[in-house]
Amino acid sequence: MSNGQEALVSVVIPARNAASTIARLLRSLVPDRAVILEILVIDDGSVDATAAVAIDASERCDLPLRVVPVAFGAAGTSRNFGMEQAGGKYLFFVDADDELFPGALSLLSSKLLETPGAGLAIGSCIRRTANRPDKIKVPHGYTGGRTRNVIRYLANELWPIAMGSAMVVTSGALACRFPETISLDEDTCFWAALLSKASVVTTPEPVLLYQLDEARMAKRYTSSPRTTLLGIARELRKLARYGVPESALKQRTAWVALRIARHLIMEGRYSEASRLLRFAGSHPRFCRSWKVFQYSLRSRFGEFFQFLFKNEPASFRARERKPSPGERRVLVITVDPAAPPVSGADLRNFRNAQSAAKLGSCRLVSIRPDENGRGVPETGCQSHSVGLSGEKSGALNPLRCRMEARIARPVLPRLLKIIAEFQPDTIVVEGIPLASLLKPLRPHADLLVLDMHNIESDLAGQRPKSRSRRKRLSTLLYGDAARIRRLERKAIRRVDRIWVCSEREKERLLELHRPPVSVQVVPNVIPRAESLRSDLPRHEIGRAAGPVIFFVGHLGYWPNVRAAERLAGGIMPMVRETFPTASLLLAGRSPAPSMRDLASNPGIELHGNPADLSVFYERADIAVIPLSEGGGTRIKVLEAMASGLPVVATPLAIEGLDLVDGEDVLVAESDEGIALHIIELWRNVDARSRQVSRARKTVSLRYGSEALDLPISAGLTRTID
Repeated sequence: MSNGQEALVSVVIPARNAASTIARLLRSLVPDRAVILEILVIDDGSVDATAAVAIDASERCDLPLRVVPVAFGAAGTSRNFGMEQAGGKYLFFVDADDELFPGALSLLSSKLLETPGAGLAIGSCIRRTANRPDKIKVPHGYTGGRTRNVIRYLANELWPIAMGSAMVVTSGALACRFPETISLDEDTCFWAALLSKASVVTTPEPVLLYQLDEARMAKRYTSSPRTTLLGIARELRKLARYGVPESALKQRTAWVALRIARHLIMEGRYSEASRLLRFAGSHPRFCRSWKVFQYSLRSRFGEFFQFLFKNEPASFRARERKPSPGERRVLVITVDPAAPPVSGADLRNFRNAQSAAKLGSCRLVSIRPDENGRGVPETGCQSHSVGLSGEKSGALNPLRCRMEARIARPVLPRLLKIIAEFQPDTIVVEGIPLASLLKPLRPHADLLVLDMHNIESDLAGQRPKSRSRRKRLSTLLYGDAARIRRLERKAIRRVDRIWVCSEREKERLLELHRPPVSVQVVPNVIPRAESLRSDLPRHEIGRAAGPVIFFVGHLGYWPNVRAAERLAGGIMPMVRETFPTASLLLAGRSPAPSMRDLASNPGIELHGNPADLSVFYERADIAVIPLSEGGGTRIKVLEAMASGLPVVATPLAIEGLDLVDGEDVLVAESDEGIALHIIELWRNVDARSRQVSRARKTVSLRYGSEALDLPISAGLTRTID
């Protein structure tokens, strides 16, 4: 497309609680800035920072954005409203959690301009689904006959049109409406109506990358299957006004019934599936189909064995549980005490407890003893420790792998005593280190949640092999990745829900284990946000002395140990070639012996188990996080950004946080690249100030306390939308 072409496209983005994804979508629109007339974000009752994040991203990217707050509660209604508000010649709908390929809008609008009379331009899309390779969907098979296009589309003889892969002429789209009473197949009804009125032009070039959450989609089919089917059937019948043959509408309804039945069978709800299969089988197209026969056979055998063994699936039992009387009561079980929270797991546990306490009663229980005896009164929770210092009794899990925490036998009765007194309806267990507690806890939890800070088998596979024969044998016996993976699978089968800290971690977990339960993203957020200064700290910049570099983390955790060694041994010498007085601060829990050896070198300070990190953030000039192994998301990145320190990091260190290199952080893979970023930051006062300001704004919008409250609230509900 030529640079002189005018902006003709109105982009409509329905959004609800999309603060974690909408900035990425808006950045993907930047290459098409020349053809965009307006971007309308229809903010449908978001309780997170969706609007603020969208406005911030549009200002940085110079995009013509307008946020329209509404309270519809339905994506179809939001799209209809956006269509009415749009002023562009062309209309483009895209969901807030998807991403466009560069030039997508320019390509589609040029197709419409080049084809007089065309009302719909469709591009290829790439579907990304966990556990499967990416699938490219190329639009083909469309003809000049509009009625034939509709019939084939409803019969699934043409690829479904993904929201975000098509552009329409606004004048033609206004005569069509998205259904506002259903949340499944509403896009099918809209595209079918449009196909009955518009000619189609296609391109094989990919325009959209979209993530398909199969678990979420399955939930839409099975949450209220009969009501869902009746609603879709009602909306499909309305397509008759566009001249769509009744036979095509009935066939589509039968196909939807068959698809719902398939998902019900996967959930073990065989009697419900049988009723829908009888409906689907009554249609001539499906009465003798292999799928109906296969599904009917599976549902009959499933009903028989459920009757024989009285064995309903765990997911169904959890759905039928009655809520306990009174307020929400949440028990969070951790390995180490959550106070004082310094790094990693204790920071996450501390924040999760704070959010859970807003919903009702919450108690924190640690397996290991609280040596400091300080507790966590500021969370609003009572704090307990069921471990005793020096306890030498046998282990509850004597055959544990290295990843599991040693749990003394008397710990379990003490824990069960607290449970009997507190009577929680929800128990949250901190990860695979406490996997041996899941079986005895199962009968005591209405909702049992496994909070996987990391995918431990993935981390174990990253760990470098030791040269010591003794350590290699120890790893083989106690800590190999395959053994940890088996432990994860066993743990996953014993819980009702899994929490992970990012979409990236969710994808990895689904690829590794295909868990049969819901996996929810409960993000890490800024620790101690309420105690941070409201103004940016004024560090002395560009002084004759070199910068003070800061690294914080659990200094007994091997990825952090290797990062600290890399920082001290490889990066700092290069920085000191330019700034001989540059120094390094290391702070964190349980320093390994190698950390104490590092501290014997000039210019390196080690502070083990610090009670307060604010003094170090005041002293430091730049936070450097050179991680080359690890998983999850780094809380240390968020805290440094919120504290007003510029961050230099490896790509792995910011993985899953959706930060922009060159704006929020500076990213480099090699030691030389990291050292060069440190030197340039220290020399360039303006660049450093800009990065600090942008980073703090980003982190406060997307990772403030309110960013956790919504996922925690959803994560503690017994059913998920």
